[in-house]
Parts: sequence; structure tokens; C-alpha cells
Amino acid sequence: MSSERFAALGGHAGSCLGLLAAFLAGIAPLAAQTGSGAGDGDPFPHAWPFRIGQEAEYAVTFGPVRFGRMHLRVEAQDTIRSTPAYRIAMEMRGSIPFYRMDDRSVSWLATEPYRTLRFEEILRQGDYRRHQRWELDHEALTATREDWDEEIQAYRPHRRQRDLPIPQGALDEISYLFLIRSLPFEVGRTYEFDRYFEEDGNPVIVEVLRRERVRVPAGTFETFVVRPTIQTDGLFGEEGQAEVFISDDDRRLIVQIKSRMRRGSVNMYLRDFGQNEAEADR
Repeated sequence: MSSERFAALGGHAGSCLGLLAAFLAGIAPLAAQTGSGAGDGDPFPHAWPFRIGQEAEYAVTFGPVRFGRMHLRVEAQDTIRSTPAYRIAMEMRGSIPFYRMDDRSVSWLATEPYRTLRFEEILRQGDYRRHQRWELDHEALTATREDWDEEIQAYRPHRRQRDLPIPQGALDEISYLFLIRSLPFEVGRTYEFDRYFEEDGNPVIVEVLRRERVRVPAGTFETFVVRPTIQTDGLFGEEGQAEVFISDDDRRLIVQIKSRMRRGSVNMYLRDFGQNEAEADR
């Protein structure tokens, strides 16, 4: 696979999130009234369901080509603007001839109610580079983009993308990637999401398609198969018909992701998962 074709598949859609932004944007069952989704009607669990130190590793392929590895982690609990927040991260590293990717995306997720306080991306994709973060102010309901300045080794506010409106309880891709795993899945049920912090990412439709037993390098799992659709041209756009396999047990692991597009297929398979007890005790 050429580096040009690979770039066309993943694009510069911004990170491994361009590959895994399946679970974006706010939440409310279609059968219920839509709204902010934050508050008493929020279907997310009241208690944060994932322990610090949890990690999952995935093998990533593009078509028949083995590309690299992706990791999902609950790294720590930090304090952002006097508010405790879980630091959850997604990393992808891999290469083919003449093309290399090394991405890290991090979300700081507060609870009670769930909301993203900060979202950071450090992307290295071929010759493309991006180092930025978003600061979300949930009192003012605004978000401001900040770009990393190499000269001063600090973030600077973007000249135009400042104080942009966000919905109540706004969340980013990684926060949803974790939280949606905790939803009550029933075959035939459909969810509509409307809390993504960037307005043009709303709404996202998530359909619970079926149950299926799958075998991946980490083992054999009973799963729910979920189809997320976002109104873009990427992996989870209508063209991709992506399917996400989530384990039907208390762990709710993302076991496998499959997507087929005109330019090829993108697949991710769970290789390993575990708990770093040293991190959990922090």
C-alpha cells in the first residue's frame, strides 16, 4: 500500500481519532425526548466504571497490510482548574514504507456530571504535524483552541477559534469512546448523540445490530456489534459502514473494529488488556 493511499484512508482527520471517532457526541435514546443529555436523564453510569491503570492494546491493519499498534489507557486522575478529572489516552504508532504515524490524544474527563475539561492532540503523520488542545469552559459553555508554540514551549490561544459555543455537558471523542461502552445495549436499539463539543460533529447515530462471537489475538469473546454513523466522509461515515464489537460482559472491552471503504478497509483487533496495579493504587 502506498503512503498516498494510506493518507487517503486515515487522512489528517486528526489522529487515531480519525480512525476511532466512532463514539462521538451527546446522548439520548431516539425513543426519548432529545436534549442536552446531561443530568438526571443521562444514561451513563453515575459512578466512573473504569479503573485507573486499565489498558488495551490493538493490532491495526489497512487492507492486507499490518500497520502497527493502538493503545487505550486510563492513565491517572489529575486536577484541571480545581476540578478532578480522569486522564484517558489513545495512542497509535505504526508505519509502512515511506509513511510513519505516531499520535497521542488525551482527554481530561470530569464526572458528576460527565464533561470534558480539556482535550489534547499531538500528531505526527508522515510530514504532517499538529500539537493543539481545546479548553472547555462549562460555566460559559464555550471552547477555545490553543496551539503549541515551539519557541516559547507553551500553548497560545488560537487567533480565531476562541470562545466557540458548546452544548451542555460537552464531550470529546475519547470521553465518548469510554462512556458509550457502559450503555445498556439491546439488539435493535438505536441511540442519537448530540453532545459533541464541535457543532458539526452532531448528531451521531449508533445502532445495536446483533450479538456475535468473535476470535481475536486476545481470545474469544461474546460481543454486541454496534454501528456508529457520523455525518462525515471518514471511517465512521455512511460510506464506511463500520462495525464495532464490544464484549458482552462487565469489562465492556472494544474487541474489534471493522470498516470497508472504497479505498480499502481498516481493521483493529484486541491483542491484550490488563490492569496496571501500581497505577491503580495512585
